[in-house]
Amino acid sequence: MYTLVTAVHLIVSILMIVVVLFQAEEGEGLSGAFGTSASSSGGRGAMFGKKGAAGAVARFTAGLVMIFMVTSFSLSLMASKDMVDRTEYAPMVPVQAPAQ
Repeated sequence: MYTLVTAVHLIVSILMIVVVLFQAEEGEGLSGAFGTSASSSGGRGAMFGKKGAAGAVARFTAGLVMIFMVTSFSLSLMASKDMVDRTEYAPMVPVQAPAQ
């Protein structure tokens, strides 16, 4: 269970970084580097309208943030309740042969 929550947390983290970088603010975000401008008539404005893209991206970002917060809370709760198998993280200690 801990591994599943960690994997979801990692995927959501990467998606959140990508979505935030592609958002265009008042000027141009990283999306301007790919030829999509907030002030141009093509690109996102033609598909969603001027406010539609910002609303959809904002809702998607808010959803990712909610999932990120839930997985963060879950991971910390699992760690505090000792639901994590710590044996896989234990350092390898060499075993000595018995004396003869």
